[in-house]
Amino acid sequence: MRWEYTVPKMITCIVNPSRCGSTLLLHILDKYFRMSRTPNYSMEYEIIDEKVGAEVLKQKSGANFLFKYQFLFTIQPLLGADKYIVLDRKDKDAWIYSSFMSFMHHNPHGKLENKEYEFDEVVFNHHKDHMFRLLPIWEKEKSRLIDQGAVSLWYEDIKDKSAADILQMCGYPGAAPFDKDDLYFRGIKLEKVWSCKRE
Repeated sequence: MRWEYTVPKMITCIVNPSRCGSTLLLHILDKYFRMSRTPNYSMEYEIIDEKVGAEVLKQKSGANFLFKYQFLFTIQPLLGADKYIVLDRKDKDAWIYSSFMSFMHHNPHGKLENKEYEFDEVVFNHHKDHMFRLLPIWEKEKSRLIDQGAVSLWYEDIKDKSAADILQMCGYPGAAPFDKDDLYFRGIKLEKVWSCKRE
């Protein structure tokens, strides 16, 4: 099936506090834009610095550009994108556990083969306290973005949906179906984010 380009030129930013499925969403959108033969299109995995991000947005003005912005890495709004998609996680305990385990094992994506996962209760509780202190800052920025028209999604609401359904929720109806469970990041198969059940 040949797709005709229907997406207007825009800079699309996925804003999240990390560990919310943003890499999966980024790759779903990336595949959609590439399958749609979106002209003058590029994707950058992640921007974690507001000043660098502002410069990149100036350079990409008038182009189709997709990236994700980890708000809690910088705690600064990044202004200038045409479309913002806010992705968050309802289960904050699972979010904190996922953040902790990916940090401890230096592995944010995919499964580690033949690896025994370690869990340190004391270190985890320090991490948990830190994340809960940051949460109100994220909630304020999230509300600002939504008030200004950002698409708002929850990881729990999209994780089991099809790629076409997720794209529709993002404002891209009529996408041809593809397998969102067969997407790769730098050669690593994307997996669901860590659960709070240590699985």
